[in-house]
Amino acid sequence: MKTHRKGFTLVELLVTFVVIATLGGLGLACIQNVRKRARSVVEINAARNLITGYLGYAAENSGLLLKGFDNQGSATNLEGKSVGFPASARYPWRLAPSVPKVEGVLLYNGNESALKGSNSDYMVSVSSNMGINATLVGGYYHSAAPMDASKTRLIDTYGKFFVSNLSEANNPGSLIVFASARGGREMGGYYEVRPPNLTGPVWSRGKFEESNPGLDHGYVDFRWGGKAVVAMLGGNVELLDEERLRDMRRWSNQASVADDPDYLITRQ
Repeated sequence: MKTHRKGFTLVELLVTFVVIATLGGLGLACIQNVRKRARSVVEINAARNLITGYLGYAAENSGLLLKGFDNQGSATNLEGKSVGFPASARYPWRLAPSVPKVEGVLLYNGNESALKGSNSDYMVSVSSNMGINATLVGGYYHSAAPMDASKTRLIDTYGKFFVSNLSEANNPGSLIVFASARGGREMGGYYEVRPPNLTGPVWSRGKFEESNPGLDHGYVDFRWGGKAVVAMLGGNVELLDEERLRDMRRWSNQASVADDPDYLITRQ
C-alpha cells in the first residue's frame, strides 16, 4: 500500500516566509540596538577620560579652567609640530596633552578619520565628538563669539558671566563642560556646544530632530535615544534629555547661583 507525503500548501509557505522575515527583522533590530548601545558606552567612557583630563589641566594650573576657544592659545599635534590658527584656538589640541590619547577620547565611533589627510590638524580641532561649553565655562574669546568681539568689552558690558576657576563653581556636579555634539547632518561631532540662552534664546523652540541643523540646539546632539552624554565640572558623566538640558542652571554658574532655570545674561 502506497503512502503519499503531503506537501506544504501555498498558504503554509507564505506563513513560513512571513515568520522567517519577522524573526529576521527582529534579529536585525536587536543587533542594531546592541551596536548603538556599544557606541554609547564608547562615548560615555570617552567623556570620563575627557573630563578627567580637563580637571587634570585645572589641577596643574592652580584651578584655572582651559578656555574652550582662545585666540591667544598655542598647541602642537601628535607629531609635536605647531598647530596653526584657528585649530590652535579650539580646545581639542590644547587639551590633547592632558588626555590618554586622541583616538577613543576626542575622536571615536567613526570620527577617527579626521586624523587622516593633509588637513588633519584642522579636522581634529573642529570635529571632536563632544563639544565644550566654551562661552560659560573657561571663556570664549574670539570675534565669532555670540556676544561682543573683545574680551575686555565683554566683561565691561556683561560682567564676569563665565566661570574661569574651579574654585568659583557653585555646583560643579551639575555644571556642563562637555556634551555630545554635531555640527550638521553629515558631521558627527563639533568642538563647541552652546546653552539654550545667552543674552536671548539660542536654541529653537521646537523639539530636537536629527534632520534639523545642529545650531537649532546649540550643536548639542541627542543621539542616544533622545539623550546626550554630558560631562560635568564635578567629574561626573550622565545621559540627559532635552528637557533637562534646557535648564540654564546646568550651563551657567550665574544661573546656578541665582537658581534661575531660564537665566539670561544681562548688561551690568
